[in-house]
Amino acid sequence: MNRRNKNRPSGQRDDQNGGNQPDGNDAGGDEVKLSPAAARAQEIRTGAQRETVEAFVVAFILALLFRAFLAEAFVIPTGSMAPTLMGAHKEIDCDRCGQRFRIGASWEQRGPVTENVVVGGVCPNCRHANSLDLRNEANDATFSGDRILVSKFSYALSDPERWDVIVFKFPGNPKQNYIKRLVGLPEETVTLRHGDVYARPTGSQDADQILRKPDRTLLSMRHLVYDSDHQSPELIQADYPSRFQPWRPGATQPPQDSWQVSRDGDGMTARLDTAPASGTQWLRYYHRWPSQSQWDQADQGLSLASVDPYSSRAITDFYQYNSFAIVEAGAIYNTKPATFRGNGLSRMLGGGYGGGEFRDDFQSGGDLDQFSRYQFGTYQTGTDGMHWVGDLMIQADIETDADAKTATLELVESGVQFRCDIDLSDGTAKLSIVRDGQSFAFDDDVATPSASTSVRAGGRHQIRFSNFDDQLLLWVDGDLVSFDSPTSYAGLSIVPFDQRRPRFDGPGNPLDAAPAAIGVDGAATVHQVRIDRDKYYVATTDSRGGVHDYDLRLVSEVGGAMDMSGWGPQLQARLADPESWENLSIWNARRSAEFVMEKDQFFPMGDNSPESLDARCWAGTKEFGQPRSVDEDAYLYSEAHYVPRDLLVGKALLVFWPHPWNRPIPFTPNFKRMKLIR
Repeated sequence: MNRRNKNRPSGQRDDQNGGNQPDGNDAGGDEVKLSPAAARAQEIRTGAQRETVEAFVVAFILALLFRAFLAEAFVIPTGSMAPTLMGAHKEIDCDRCGQRFRIGASWEQRGPVTENVVVGGVCPNCRHANSLDLRNEANDATFSGDRILVSKFSYALSDPERWDVIVFKFPGNPKQNYIKRLVGLPEETVTLRHGDVYARPTGSQDADQILRKPDRTLLSMRHLVYDSDHQSPELIQADYPSRFQPWRPGATQPPQDSWQVSRDGDGMTARLDTAPASGTQWLRYYHRWPSQSQWDQADQGLSLASVDPYSSRAITDFYQYNSFAIVEAGAIYNTKPATFRGNGLSRMLGGGYGGGEFRDDFQSGGDLDQFSRYQFGTYQTGTDGMHWVGDLMIQADIETDADAKTATLELVESGVQFRCDIDLSDGTAKLSIVRDGQSFAFDDDVATPSASTSVRAGGRHQIRFSNFDDQLLLWVDGDLVSFDSPTSYAGLSIVPFDQRRPRFDGPGNPLDAAPAAIGVDGAATVHQVRIDRDKYYVATTDSRGGVHDYDLRLVSEVGGAMDMSGWGPQLQARLADPESWENLSIWNARRSAEFVMEKDQFFPMGDNSPESLDARCWAGTKEFGQPRSVDEDAYLYSEAHYVPRDLLVGKALLVFWPHPWNRPIPFTPNFKRMKLIR
């Protein structure tokens, strides 16, 4: 063999240019030397690089499969599920009582530039209208909505369950994802009436049954009414009466020999130093807050001691998210900001909003009166709710002395007194229902369900008592108490629909004007009290003119003196006057709405009922229809009041990335709001 060709691969020969070319005529067994390109390819195939590339490819494929079949991340754009899930919003610490709350900012995102700007919001606790410092406070910026993880595999193994938070394709536009709470199930007829949800099997003549939430869902869906831990120093200094007042039957003014209420920057304390023989002494909640003129007086150092301590108003379906104050962008900016700015990462971390140039005369953080025009909420009704809510919860931190005999929690709805009496000698809790002196039984014809608790005289406990969905529940130190018989009751047998309204029989018997109370027979101290309300589902099939419960034609015919052009604020004024409740015409104008589900049809609604376009009234599609495309199947369900099974995407599992904070360090994670979705 030619020594010059000794190391040349067998089967190759020199060509005229000195290169190597394949030669199929030589089948010799000498070692094969590959070309540089072939050698490199072989190295990749057999080396670590190939493993790395394959790992990336496999990971990419698995990610696609994971996203397609197992789980996917979504961002919440609007506030239809507030307060459970946040759309675009602002987060505020009240400048008076310190309560943290969130208001909607979706109005700022309805085009490529911001035409309306959220400049403030109403505190759900003290109801002070807070202004935002958009120029100087980084955390007053608009935050993007919650980012959530959705399981697409959940409903492959089992059917959706009532009260699940679900993601589905919007029937009016299957390219768009919606997120709502599942309320109605297939083959049942759902009825909305007076804020509650009822159901019966479709086609049956059975009576409607109220739908009750599980205790965990109930707690996640409740709305704050008042928390005594958050007090306004300005109101304390001005002697504005506490919302909790001592009371006894027949009293027109707070008795002096009963509970003594004190307030400071740390909250409220109520002390009862009374002999055991004096009987139960009551501490009642009166739902009121200062008017703007009273806030102004307090700021000027003037006294508010003349305010009637027993004055009150109806508890309504106020939503903090809907209490935003908006102005036209031109009142704040010379150059309007873009609604989105930056890349995807920056939008995820901080929202990506901004870029506007402020006007020189804009007083950032100043009073809202600097604007010639502004409004609270979509229809100038954001400072309070539009519907009376009777389903309430009271939570109290109670410390009793060793000689105390009983502790009682009471909730009132439509004049009916729902009580939980705890015997402090042995911890036995008993429930009762009384209307005008007449007792009513619970389900299974049980008069007084009872349970054993750990509450004893001389101890300190957190006790929570609720009357939601025609069912009484009790928690002690965070644990749900199990009773020996059902604690649910047939509400319609106690108060029929046509009598369901708040009752007020004067200061000596305020009923729904002071609907939550604590009573103790013996000495005790109350360290903190919180009042919450249930969700109120608005009965409507038409979103035009706002989502509300009332047939305005009936309001006019019944003889209400309301100006229809401004009927919302006028209605709120009526609800704020217990003396007018008895003859208020709107009680007979409340609607009911019925929705029939067939097989594989689901009925979802948003938690923010007044601002949710859901199966009750899809974004106007029922009134105006959807534009038809070449593919008619795309709009097959566009005007239906349900979601077909085929359009279900999955179950919402957790909020994995709520908005981060902009200070003290930009992009500071908001760990407190990372949570499981219930």
